[in-house]
Amino acid sequence: MKTNFLYLAAALLLAGCTSKSFTLTCDMSPMLAMYQEGSTVDSVLVQYMLPDGEYATLGRAEVTESIAHYSGKIDKPELGKLQFFMMVPGGTGSSECNLIIEPGDISTDEKLTFHGSKGNDAVNAALDKLALCADDPQAVQALFEDLQSRHGDVATAVCFAKSISLLGLERWADMLESMSDGVRNHPYIKNLSKSVNKALTAQHAQEAMSPGAQYRDFQGTWEGKEYKLSDFVSRGKYVLVDFWASWCNPCRKEIPNIIRTYNKYKGKGLEVIGVAVSDKPEDTAKAVKELGINYTVFNETDDSASAAYGIQSIPQILLIGPDGTILKQDLRGENIADAVKEALGL
Repeated sequence: MKTNFLYLAAALLLAGCTSKSFTLTCDMSPMLAMYQEGSTVDSVLVQYMLPDGEYATLGRAEVTESIAHYSGKIDKPELGKLQFFMMVPGGTGSSECNLIIEPGDISTDEKLTFHGSKGNDAVNAALDKLALCADDPQAVQALFEDLQSRHGDVATAVCFAKSISLLGLERWADMLESMSDGVRNHPYIKNLSKSVNKALTAQHAQEAMSPGAQYRDFQGTWEGKEYKLSDFVSRGKYVLVDFWASWCNPCRKEIPNIIRTYNKYKGKGLEVIGVAVSDKPEDTAKAVKELGINYTVFNETDDSASAAYGIQSIPQILLIGPDGTILKQDLRGENIADAVKEALGL
C-alpha cells in the first residue's frame, strides 16, 4: 500500500507539471495599416520571458494571408512577445508586441488586442476599468490588488505596463513602489522602470529649454580647447545656441539660416555657438569646413549638453538673453532671424 501511495503521489506531481496547450491566431492587418502600403509579414517569432529578462523562443508562427497561426504548450502563464519579421517596399523590417502566453485560444481584434484566455481577458477588462478611475489613486490601487489576487504576477505586470499612458510617467513611477514584490521585481517591469526613469529625467531636463527658464551650463571641447556655455552667456549679448550633428540632414539644412543671421547681427549684440551632440570630432570638423561655418563650434563632453537640456531630437535651436533667460526654443528657418531681430529690438 505504501508503494502504491508513493506511485500515486508521483503521478499526481507529474500531472501537475504537465504543459498545457494553447493556440495563437494573430491578424496582422491592423499592424500593417501603420506601415507603407505593400508591406507584408513574412513570419512571427513566438517567445516568452525568462527570469533573467531574456527571451526564449517557443517557435515560429506560419503566416497565411496576413494571419499568423501557432500551436504550442506552456507550463504556466508567461509574459510573451511576438516579433514580426516584415517585407516592406525596398527592404525588410521588424516589429513586436507583448501578450500573456497561457492555455487557451488566443486571438487578436482590430486593435491588435489579445483575448481568448483568462489572463489576457482579465488585463483587457482591468484596463477598461482603469480608464474610468485613473484619477482616483485609491481606486487604481484596489484595481491592481484585485487583479493580483485573481490572476497573479504576470497578468498584473502586463496590465501595469500598459497603464503608463493612463497614469502618466510620474504617477506610474510613484505607484511602482506600492506594487507587490512579484510585480515590482518582474524583469519586464524592472526594464520598463529604467526606461520610464530615463524618460522622466529627459522630461524634467526639457523644462530647462522652456522660455523663461534660466540656462543650464555644460561643457565641450574643440581642437584641444575646453568650452562652457557660460563662457558666452551673461556677457551682455544674446546667444543663439544650435544643438546639431554632422550626420543630421535637417541640422545641416538650418546651418545657412544660422550663418546669415550671424553675419547680419554679430555686430549688433549677437553671439552664435554650434554644439555638436553625439558626433565624432573629426566628422564635426569636416562638416564645419563643408558648410562654411564661421561661428564658434565645439563638441559636447560626455553627453553633458544632451543631459542638461533633455535633448531627444536635433536640430534644437535656442535663443538666450543677456541675463541667461531662455527666450525662444525650437527655432527654424526664417524664425531664427526674426527671433533675433525682435530680441535686439531692431
